Amino acid sequence: MKVLSAFPIEQLKSSFLSALGSHSTIVLTAPPGAGKSTILPLWLLDTEFAEQTIYLLQPRRVAAKNIACYLARQLGESVGETIGYRLRNETKVSKHTRLEVITEGILIQILQNDPELAQSALILFDEFHERSIQADIAFALARDCQQGLRDDLRLVLMSATLAGAQLDALLPDAYQLSSEGRSFDVSITYQAIDKRGLWREQLLKAVKSIAINHAGSTLVFLSGVADIKYLAEHLEQQLPDDMVLAPLYGELSLNEQQKAIQPSDNGRKLVLATNVAETSLTIEGITQVIDSGVEKVAIFDAHKLTNQLVEKPISKASAIQRAGRAGRVAPGTCVRLYSQEDFDRRPEQAVSDIQQTDLIPVLIEAARWGVSDLAQLPMIELPDSAKEKQAWQELIELNLVNSHRRLTSHGEQVSLLSCHPRYGHMIVQAQWFEQSKGLAGGLNLACLLAAMLEERDVFAGHAARGNADIGARLDWLISPKASHQNKAKRIVQQAGQLAKQLKHHWRPEFSRDDAGVLLALAYPERIAKTRGANSSFIAFNGKGLVLDEQDRLNETEFLVAAQTIQLAGKQLISLAAPVDLAQLEALDIVHTNEQDRLFYDESKDKIISEKQLLLGEIVIKSAPSWAVIAPDLVVDMWRRQLQKKGLNWLQWPGNIEALQRRLIWLAHFQPQMALPIIDEAWLLAHLDKWFTPFIGDVTSKKQLLNLDYQTMLLSIFSYDVQQDIKRFAPTSFVGPTGRKCPIRYDDRVSPVVSAPMQEFYGLAQSPQVGDCDTGNGIRLTVEMLSPAGRPIQMTADLAGFWQGSYKDVQKDMKGRYPKHYWPDDPANAKATNKTKKYM
Repeated sequence: MKVLSAFPIEQLKSSFLSALGSHSTIVLTAPPGAGKSTILPLWLLDTEFAEQTIYLLQPRRVAAKNIACYLARQLGESVGETIGYRLRNETKVSKHTRLEVITEGILIQILQNDPELAQSALILFDEFHERSIQADIAFALARDCQQGLRDDLRLVLMSATLAGAQLDALLPDAYQLSSEGRSFDVSITYQAIDKRGLWREQLLKAVKSIAINHAGSTLVFLSGVADIKYLAEHLEQQLPDDMVLAPLYGELSLNEQQKAIQPSDNGRKLVLATNVAETSLTIEGITQVIDSGVEKVAIFDAHKLTNQLVEKPISKASAIQRAGRAGRVAPGTCVRLYSQEDFDRRPEQAVSDIQQTDLIPVLIEAARWGVSDLAQLPMIELPDSAKEKQAWQELIELNLVNSHRRLTSHGEQVSLLSCHPRYGHMIVQAQWFEQSKGLAGGLNLACLLAAMLEERDVFAGHAARGNADIGARLDWLISPKASHQNKAKRIVQQAGQLAKQLKHHWRPEFSRDDAGVLLALAYPERIAKTRGANSSFIAFNGKGLVLDEQDRLNETEFLVAAQTIQLAGKQLISLAAPVDLAQLEALDIVHTNEQDRLFYDESKDKIISEKQLLLGEIVIKSAPSWAVIAPDLVVDMWRRQLQKKGLNWLQWPGNIEALQRRLIWLAHFQPQMALPIIDEAWLLAHLDKWFTPFIGDVTSKKQLLNLDYQTMLLSIFSYDVQQDIKRFAPTSFVGPTGRKCPIRYDDRVSPVVSAPMQEFYGLAQSPQVGDCDTGNGIRLTVEMLSPAGRPIQMTADLAGFWQGSYKDVQKDMKGRYPKHYWPDDPANAKATNKTKKYM
């Protein structure tokens, strides 16, 4: 074996190998640069574990392939001899291979095919802190195997320092080891880019300026392939002759990836990479990092029924990892293209995949393993229970699991295919249609559709605008022009692999017109019918979809949307295929049904009954129905209408609003009554308490507006409570003259009563409301008006006013209104609503 230079991890060699002999699970914490990925695996080749296959897991294909090549070079061998790798569509192993570098998805399939893992006694989970969904389920299956079938199986979790403490808590039985890193000081500076402007143009300008002025090699962290390609295209002719430009992402060939990873001949290199370069891969010679501060994260969108790559700010942990790449070989620098305040506000760790990704692929693996709930597996973390329940329900609707969450025979076939279960369902059904329904080339087409939909749109960018038709992409994929492009070759290769898994030889022989039929199998919820205007469609699940106004698919009546994007608050169809409803029915893919349905006609302001032919929520045709409308359906329609429109839609008169304000005032300021706060949110949440009991025979808005809402609101309370409401919060104050003056209740403690000042004469104290009998009354705020009805004074202390500032008011009022009575002792004067002449 080739002699390696010293790495910090080498200090742990004896401790690590000793621990393997006595502990079934080991957590090895080591920062980037320690050598855990590139040194430690080679130790194992001289142990008893190498008598069987050793698996080294990597979270990304690009890392798996390049690490395998690196390890093989350390042995002076070609990859595929002692060291090999196995990816989804590419394998380099032989009968001599003892260490296989694989992705987590490959390990899941190995365990599913051999639950006892007979051919291996050791699995290394590298970069486990990244916590991909595949890593979580792969570890859960391996741990379950270890605990139930193979107590001799060794599991080693290798993690960055930042996640070590978290794993300690999650795996208390694991043996802990930690290594120092090998790094030099990295100075960090901040050069924030204004994201409100032209992001890529500013990014290009910053990267060019920073990289050109650096004497060594620079690594730029970008969010995704689109940013990498943009910068590469615009920098190619602008860099110095001695600087090599090297993009790094998964779609590149191994030679192109190695160009980015290996040191350049002249020592100056500009590497443009995604977060694949944060860990695992050691990119030689880097002394400067430029960090854009963003990454693309796969987040499941329940509206789109698929994972969407969303650009998000990276966590502090990722930022620290990125900066550390500049200090591997010498002191380095890191320029963050965001502010320090921005960094300080970021979360310590990123949200784990299991909380934000599509659970269907995870659950079908769980069902294949034989469990009906993820809690039955030794998971590092469980997802939200409601999301898990919804994903199980979707598997049931696709007939992949039964009501007991056990795989159906159809689900067993689908689970063996290396694609998303929705696409697997489509492929298996297509094979059956081809054999029994005469759908010629259906399996070929289904495999190609599945392979294409699991990749980025082949027409991504300008070519995709106004062209959502999947048929155009299918034509391109099998054209001679595409045969020389890596993306097309990769898709066709995956289609071949999927067909092979069903013992079929894939050929580019199919009818593109059947694409919609097959997509309806994968996405029955997104069969959609045109609304006839504004490029708008209504989907099977009732959701609205739109096409680009220039798209040719606007001419079709029915289509199936395979992918959508959020744009200006709408779901824009980005990939779709036309479909014939009659063909869907003939193949027994969908079923229409006839129902008497209610809807609210906004133009007539009334509830209408129709006999409708429905496909899900799509109305195929309709006619007036003369069936008697059941009261419970009427009630439900009004409830939904009110929840949609809000209480203002009822156009409540002032007395009802005044009652509501009284009730809210009592809830706040008479706590002994224990009333709820009857605001709009409460009323909408408790319609059954006051609204729905009164509307069973109401079918028009005119009738609805004429209901007695005062009685309806008071019906919430018992008779005794209603009496207390009247007593503690009267609607009016009866003054000394006998006139009723309305009391205004709002969010103030003291309600307000208004009347001419003369009508308050004789009141020595402020009048009160509330529980006056127990001495807990609340004084009214008295608003005194002039004879002309204009406010003179507001006070909640009438006695203090008479004895104090009244003198000034009296003097002013006598001069303005000499015909009116302005006594010197108003507290003991007779109240009046007359002038002095008529007193």
